[in-house]
Amino acid sequence: MRDLIGKLEVVDDDTASALRVIDHFDHLLEERASKAAVVRAVAVMAGCPAGLHDAAHALTRRFAPSGRALPIAPTDTWRHEPIPGHPGSWLWLERTGPDGPLDALIVERAARALQALAGDTADRSTMGMVRIACDLNASDDDRRDAVMRLGLLGPVTVVVSRSMDLQASLRTAFGSDRVALLPGTPTVPEGIRAGVSVAPEPLELPTALEQARVALRVADEVDGSAPSLVTYEGLGALACVVERFTPEEAAMVEDVRRIDNLLAGHPWVIQTLQAVLDQTSLRQSATMLHLHHSTLQERLTWLSAELGYSPLKARGRTRAGVAVLLWRIAHCREEPPQPQ
Repeated sequence: MRDLIGKLEVVDDDTASALRVIDHFDHLLEERASKAAVVRAVAVMAGCPAGLHDAAHALTRRFAPSGRALPIAPTDTWRHEPIPGHPGSWLWLERTGPDGPLDALIVERAARALQALAGDTADRSTMGMVRIACDLNASDDDRRDAVMRLGLLGPVTVVVSRSMDLQASLRTAFGSDRVALLPGTPTVPEGIRAGVSVAPEPLELPTALEQARVALRVADEVDGSAPSLVTYEGLGALACVVERFTPEEAAMVEDVRRIDNLLAGHPWVIQTLQAVLDQTSLRQSATMLHLHHSTLQERLTWLSAELGYSPLKARGRTRAGVAVLLWRIAHCREEPPQPQ
């Protein structure tokens, strides 16, 4: 092959370039190269960023033409090249102008190489099928096939937690998120910190997964002053606030900064505000906090002076509720999905 490439370089450089592409991927196969090495080779030879997404293994890789790894980014902008025999897996080139003369060959040979390196059979494990069913970037056909293999019909309840001890046969992990699919709309057991959402039908699982993640952001610790099990549907209009604020943005809100400053010397501030927001009377709030009624009243008098508003008055109560919600967003243990 390499002797032929050398001869062709003199009379037909285009054909020689095509043969160099084929020879390079053949060499990667001989060396049993990693998936990352194949994708890196695609980016280098095409001269533009390239990526691989494998939904069944929760894996995404992007590389620059220099071979440097790039952060994960949405893939739906680019044309996908499926990996034969591997549902939920595809390559793409991030070419902004016209296709390069060898783009089609590079991507096709890389896809074949990845197929050969992974073996002839796709990952049909339950965890792999759950990942494909919940993957926002999976094709409709791949998602439909995964849903059928999982035997899901009708509504599906999605539960997302960071450390979940939930008895469920359909489970998987996306980075630090532990995900369980419960057919139908069963009652999720208490005693776990989790976000919950319901997909009206299985093909809407990706949306329900994102909604459950939103709910998890404002879930309290187990045995905390607020619910540790939060449903997206139960948030109602509050979900719009949670979706629009990042933890960094929420932490910069003045009312949130004021709460953080008070917590430094008075760790009971959040529990007290939460109890007042959740209960209809001060006596019920005091009972919830295991305090005497007069002690709670003293705390609230001090809080009102420090916060600059009274959480017992109508507008102050609304302001305190939003401040506590934003405080939970600011302190949620949010971690970006990590490539596996």
